[in-house]
Amino acid sequence: MHNDKETLANITEINDLKQDILLLRKHLFSDDISKTKNRLWVFKHKLNNNETFNDFGFLVSIKISDYDKIVGEYDSNVGNKLLKQVSDYIIHYMKDKRLKYEIVRYMEDNFLIFMDDMNEDEVEEHVRDMQNGMSNYKFKHRSRIFQLICNSAVIQYIENESFSSVLDQLDDKLFQNKTSV
Repeated sequence: MHNDKETLANITEINDLKQDILLLRKHLFSDDISKTKNRLWVFKHKLNNNETFNDFGFLVSIKISDYDKIVGEYDSNVGNKLLKQVSDYIIHYMKDKRLKYEIVRYMEDNFLIFMDDMNEDEVEEHVRDMQNGMSNYKFKHRSRIFQLICNSAVIQYIENESFSSVLDQLDDKLFQNKTSV
């Protein structure tokens, strides 16, 4: 009988440790401000050791317009609120549309969204709809009101393609999209 209690206690302890590990992993791979995944998640879950993709799909870059100007004029707390509002909007949109996605805050004002199970036209249409919807939202700080405007670009990536090469192409496309608006 004593052995059964000991075994049960060990099982409970192991289950508690598993829960703790899961919680630590969740915190390790998440961005504290936006509640999205972080850069480390990309390198651990989307890339091989040689920094090439381990799958295929579409990569969307969303960059917040005037983020630096807003943070410069106000402070990082206002910037953090803006980041949270943008990420909340993106996540809400994706969930409402029942899309398969992973969102990462990759740089200060830049989110990457990994999407698959659709074609490029569908991805671009969702991104356009999301941007249009987001531009109807207002971000208010004290008496100042800002529109949530983001620049975006979509690119398809394939397995074993270089991550840095895809990011370079995505940045070029983001710049072209910004200058053509």
